[in-house]
Amino acid sequence: MKIEHVAMYVKDLEQVKWFFENYFGAKSNAGYHNESTDFQSYFLTFDNGARLEIMNKPGLNNTEKI
Repeated sequence: MKIEHVAMYVKDLEQVKWFFENYFGAKSNAGYHNESTDFQSYFLTFDNGARLEIMNKPGLNNTEKI
């Protein structure tokens, strides 16, 4: 089995994108922004072909983890 990509919501898209580019060698796409919902995302591609989608949508609750 091969997982094509995994997605996760993050608080700061640019900071997380920088982190994966600088520490893991990820390559980012140009990004996506839906202006009507303010949803934004980047696909980060790694050398082995795995992809990570990082996403943000203002207004989502950042609930405390138990």
